[in-house]
Amino acid sequence: MQNVVPVQLSQVRDFGQLISTTFVFLKQNWKPLARAIAVVCLPFAVIGGFLSGGTMAGFQELQLTQPDDPFAALNALGTGMLFAIPGFLLLMFGYLLLISMVHEYLRAYHLGEHHMMTPGELAKRGWSQMGSYFGAGFLMGLIIVVGFVLCILPGLYAWTVLSLSMMAHAIERTGGSGSLGRSNNLVKADFWPTLGLLIVIGLISGMLNFIIQLPFTIVGMVVGFNTALETAQGNVPGFPTWYGTFMSIATAIQWCGQMLLYPIMAVCMGLKYFSRVEETEGLGLRRKMQGFEQA
Repeated sequence: MQNVVPVQLSQVRDFGQLISTTFVFLKQNWKPLARAIAVVCLPFAVIGGFLSGGTMAGFQELQLTQPDDPFAALNALGTGMLFAIPGFLLLMFGYLLLISMVHEYLRAYHLGEHHMMTPGELAKRGWSQMGSYFGAGFLMGLIIVVGFVLCILPGLYAWTVLSLSMMAHAIERTGGSGSLGRSNNLVKADFWPTLGLLIVIGLISGMLNFIIQLPFTIVGMVVGFNTALETAQGNVPGFPTWYGTFMSIATAIQWCGQMLLYPIMAVCMGLKYFSRVEETEGLGLRRKMQGFEQA
């Protein structure tokens, strides 16, 4: 039986190698990553998705029926928000914890500390760094949104040059604001290849996510078409009684799928980070030379 060679992170890779090595890495490390995500993060996706999905179905029903009593409408809206807000907060917390855990696993892999790592240990590491990842993500998102509001090109530029921020903090502990500057320094001289990589790996991840969502999208379209047809025929509009439960389950499954697919983007940009560091600073090569000298 042929031995599997573990992926070496600190290595210069071209565009194709970054894509292919991403899936090689995930193939070698999917068990600890998937186990940690399933145990720690997916409960937030299930509960938060169930609450927010049911609320969306209620809002759609309210918009369709449009009750004459404004107080009844406000009461229904307020009741829905009681479920929507906790659901949204659970989803955001679970996704932030996911980001922290995946990048902390990459850090542990880089340091050779990932062997036999339990979901609890990875969650503990992720939890300890959530503040920094939140700070980096918040600043990154704010800058990108402002860029897209001003014009599409500034938004694309910000999205690209800040794309290595999370990985910069994971490896170098640069902090929330420092990671943005570090990412910009690494990417600004390699803008177009990085943008192309973001688009390609984003399309791959998006297609996989689309496959997961496709059955639920089809059911939703059929229900919407039948409801519109009944309304056109003069019947009392309304969704089927099972639609609220369906939306709750569908939203929960879709969020679970997004969380399980997130490592694709994170690993690919992590490899890009290491490739840029090697191209500009040659840290891995210097460590090897120091090892030879010590030997």
